[in-house]
Amino acid sequence: MTSDLIGGARNAATGFVDRLVRDYSGLVVCLIALFLIVFIAGMVTAPNFLTIFNFKTIIRDAALVGIMAVGLTFVTLSGNFFLLSMKETAALSIICFATSMSAGYGFEISFLLTMAIALVAGAAQGALIGLGGNPIVVTLGAAGLLFGLGSWWSDNLVVSFRRPHGAEWLGTGSFLGLPNITIAFILIAVTAELVLRYTKFGRQVYLVGANRAAGRATGHENFAMAIKVCIIASLCSAFVAVAFSAQVSSAHVNYFSSEFGSSGDMTIMVIATVMVGGNSIMGGFGSTLRSSLGAIFISTVDNMMVLHGFNSGPRVLAVGLMIVFSIIVFALVRRGARAQE
Repeated sequence: MTSDLIGGARNAATGFVDRLVRDYSGLVVCLIALFLIVFIAGMVTAPNFLTIFNFKTIIRDAALVGIMAVGLTFVTLSGNFFLLSMKETAALSIICFATSMSAGYGFEISFLLTMAIALVAGAAQGALIGLGGNPIVVTLGAAGLLFGLGSWWSDNLVVSFRRPHGAEWLGTGSFLGLPNITIAFILIAVTAELVLRYTKFGRQVYLVGANRAAGRATGHENFAMAIKVCIIASLCSAFVAVAFSAQVSSAHVNYFSSEFGSSGDMTIMVIATVMVGGNSIMGGFGSTLRSSLGAIFISTVDNMMVLHGFNSGPRVLAVGLMIVFSIIVFALVRRGARAQE
């Protein structure tokens, strides 16, 4: 029996390697193998990495970036590349929420007002993109506008509100040992994946992203799609802003920038998450599940580097390297696939 199990495992491993060599170039396999070796070595040697508490920390830290990445995945899958205004949308949203909370409007009104502002910001960007505007140019311009509004609104100062307040359950609360923001991340990711897989809207996202001409021929213009996916991405950014503000009971327009000691600009982190998850930047291929796993992976790498004592500089460098690595691997895979056709 034992020999049969060993033989079966050996055959499965051999078959897996054969499929890798057949379907992907040797360079891709070597690159991924090298990356995994470095990753596993760093993970094993990091102090206190392999603990339940640290695993919970990784998932919690992945939640904020992951929720944003889930929203951005809709934009990418629809063939509209990226929104370079994710951080700035969150910056304006966090100022809106904290200002409303400090004025005594309560969580519900503050939350709805914040989401309304994000909806307008997303719809405006989507409309410009849908009319033919370059997504990069449009969202870069929007980023400057949104950040400027947030800075002007707050006078570039920290906006605080007192504890206790009605948002604490989202920022610092927990259920069954898991932070509520982690639970929110899981629920949002699962809901988004179900929408993409099993709804008419989800199928339209893939169709428009994979073939814009086919989408037009079936009555699915990119104008309406661009507005919808940009609204989804903006709402996810606003939700993250609300959750973070609820956690620290304050707001500042630079809370999502690298100046505050994070592992990089939030927009870059979110784009890295989507790309590391293996989503096609050209649209039509990928999933929010991939992006969610990408968020957990990047959070794991960042956590590992923190435990090794790296400061923000090398951590930002690691995120950039992961983006470049993802581009190289995806390009090699696509070239290999075209060569087999």
